[in-house]
Amino acid sequence: MSLALSGRRAYLINMSGRARLPGGEPRKASQRKSRRAESIPIRVAPSWRPGDPVRWKDRAGVFRRDIGDGEHAEITLGERVYRVRLGELA
Repeated sequence: MSLALSGRRAYLINMSGRARLPGGEPRKASQRKSRRAESIPIRVAPSWRPGDPVRWKDRAGVFRRDIGDGEHAEITLGERVYRVRLGELA
């Protein structure tokens, strides 16, 4: 960017040209057309609390507790208690 003066006002102008390294030397040919990697979208898992309604394999149930290993939970379907993966709950 460069600063241009016009009367009493100053404007920033985006200058085109070769991208250079911070020291001023030009980039190598292999570095000129490189792009930054795209960021991976972060997936946030819902936080379940005891008593929350859940769906598992198209059945409605109630969340009981998180097992603590970060992967499994206990849910209640009717009178039975199941240990299921957290990723399978909806």
